[in-house]
Amino acid sequence: MRSASIALVLPLVASCATAPPQAGSAGERRVQYECTGGEKIEMRFFPAQGIGVLVRNGMPIELQQQPAASGFLYSNGPNTVRGKGSEMTVEIGRMVPFTCKAT
Repeated sequence: MRSASIALVLPLVASCATAPPQAGSAGERRVQYECTGGEKIEMRFFPAQGIGVLVRNGMPIELQQQPAASGFLYSNGPNTVRGKGSEMTVEIGRMVPFTCKAT
């Protein structure tokens, strides 16, 4: 009986370990930014997982944390955010980078 219980619990534990972070997760930090042109975006930081999520126009873009000399840097290749203090620069594909300031 005990081995059957363990067999049922192990897949659940394994799936939790590989699931992406969810909004409201422990350790999550959300920062609202206002960007050039008045656009408002949100950056969600999940430091324990090394992931950041840029939310722009209601669409989440998952980014991996990258080494940075100072401040923060997250990228998934075509999309990059880098910042220090209350300022952040956003690069999306081939668009001209734009700057944002925490509100």
